[in-house]
Amino acid sequence: MIEKGLLLRWREMSFALLALCLGWGSGQSSFAQNGKRDSLLQVYNSGELSPKLLNDLCWSYVFSDPDSALFYGRKALALSKKVRHKGNEATAFNRMGVAFDVKHMPDSALLFYHQAVSLSEEADGEPATLAGALNNIGLIHWNLGDHEKAVEYYVRSAELFEQLGNKTGLAHTYNNIGLLLSEDGNHEEALRYSRKALRIREELGDRHGIAATYTNLGLIFEDTGELDSMIHYTLLSIPIKEELNDAFGLAKSLHNLGFCYQDMKRYDLAEEYFRRSLEVSSGLNNERAMASTLMHLAASVRMNGRPKEAIGHLNTAEDLCKRDRDPKLLWKIYEQKAFAHEKLRQFEEATVFYYLRNTIKDSILTVEKAEAVDELETKYRTAVKDRTIQEQERQVAEASLLAQRRNTYILVLLSALVIFILAGFGYLQYSQRRADRERNSAIISERERGTMAVITATENERRRIAKDLHDGVVQSLTGLKLRFQNLMHTSEVPAELASGLDETTELINSSIDELRNISHRMMPRALSEMGLVPALNDLLEKTFHASGIHCAFDEMGVDSARFDDTVEVNIYRIVQELMNNIVKHAHATNISVQLLKNPAHLILVVEDDGKGFDPSAAQGGIGIINIRSRVQALRGEVSFEPGPKQGTVVTVRVPLRA
Repeated sequence: MIEKGLLLRWREMSFALLALCLGWGSGQSSFAQNGKRDSLLQVYNSGELSPKLLNDLCWSYVFSDPDSALFYGRKALALSKKVRHKGNEATAFNRMGVAFDVKHMPDSALLFYHQAVSLSEEADGEPATLAGALNNIGLIHWNLGDHEKAVEYYVRSAELFEQLGNKTGLAHTYNNIGLLLSEDGNHEEALRYSRKALRIREELGDRHGIAATYTNLGLIFEDTGELDSMIHYTLLSIPIKEELNDAFGLAKSLHNLGFCYQDMKRYDLAEEYFRRSLEVSSGLNNERAMASTLMHLAASVRMNGRPKEAIGHLNTAEDLCKRDRDPKLLWKIYEQKAFAHEKLRQFEEATVFYYLRNTIKDSILTVEKAEAVDELETKYRTAVKDRTIQEQERQVAEASLLAQRRNTYILVLLSALVIFILAGFGYLQYSQRRADRERNSAIISERERGTMAVITATENERRRIAKDLHDGVVQSLTGLKLRFQNLMHTSEVPAELASGLDETTELINSSIDELRNISHRMMPRALSEMGLVPALNDLLEKTFHASGIHCAFDEMGVDSARFDDTVEVNIYRIVQELMNNIVKHAHATNISVQLLKNPAHLILVVEDDGKGFDPSAAQGGIGIINIRSRVQALRGEVSFEPGPKQGTVVTVRVPLRA
């Protein structure tokens, strides 16, 4: 297999520029961007040039053709300097920095981002450009492994976006903070920030951002070992990226799924997703990504017993990697070639590739050591220079200290007073915010307890009514029926009354059956006596028997397991509500119900091939409100998504209590 630390796994990083781009955000489809680019090029060819036009052309090429982006960015920079517009200069530097970042040239990207920061601070009315540049600097430091600096720039960026009320930029920054925390192993906080980003993006209707956050949530769950959740969220991202024609993001998600299945040793599925990723990314002109995907595909092919085919893929990957000049990826390709030749018992060839791998690896380590030594020497020279300057400053300070002592004392006293006032004000604000948080938390907890109390009371009342119907009214009707039958058998009944008595007996029988059905629907015995799976089987059988609708029910990891009464009752009611909605409104012919259990969650997935609906347009419907209330009472999550071809997919995730 491939060492996990050196695998290329794609996370959806956010370049915080969308607020500046006036329609050139990453949420647009490739088709829309190409149409916009064509119209911009028509204006450009007419000779009507402006810094904004050139900056927009730069951004239109950033992810697909960064060299063209740099060409137009330099033109925008030259024209902005000529007309002395620092705001457009800052935008040009920022977008060219993104182009260098896409080209894997972090030093150049960092230089251009800092130029954008400097010009944005000098220019009036450019805080959005400043916030975006700070976010992008955080990305560079993160990629370089300096997480402390990355957090510093992210916090500055988030503060600016909050001041501006720019929710798009704030969501990007939350997204990046979540990824950074995930890499540091703080998965709980990473999930919290990623979900904050997801909520903002859902509020904004940012489909591209939603798909990106789904991808990142999948990778966080992969890090925690919850592979079913990883696959769930990654699969949620794929139809959105297909809808947006986001080939770059789609290739990422397919690659990540292949990586996950490879890690699970399900090599057939891994091979399938790597091939799909390669097919999508072949038109993106990203040779490093293609080389990495080919390397992973070769590993899966080799594990499936086809080492010769694996060598063919690795040869193509090697050619791409050499053109891209990526030695760290090249030595992994050589290692995979050695594994494949060993599988073919071609030990001489395997030895050659082991030698090439070790040679490249040693050269990489040598370069890294030399760079580390240079960095230490630079730090030493800087420290010596700083000490000299500090000594000179100390001598100057001592020379002027006696003459300025009185003023210094006054200044110290005033400063202490100001600090005391500011500290008091800060403490007051802190106390107020803490009280607000506690009050909001209490309100939320009370609301959840109220919701659960209403649900519990409703279920208890259902249970009482069901018992009264079954033990009271049904028993009385049964006794009445027996009396009629006894009367008919022990007495001579006139012929004109016999048919009427028969009809009355049949009416009593149908009433008894109907009351029993009502009693069972209000509180099914199968749920309390046998558990959730038998109860759902019984519900689906009775609902769709002789209806012409095909319903398939599957469970995984549940079987005869019992859960808390509240969980079982609410899951049963949610399925009951969904089945009623499907029968009344969906006009479906096929329904799939799946119930899955992992160590942390109970997951319900209901899919139909009906006409579907718009969840945002049905927020006020009683059925939707009931489902959301029950899921909220269980502290779970529910999502309504369109099906792959038609219909609706409803996913409910409920945490299991320890």
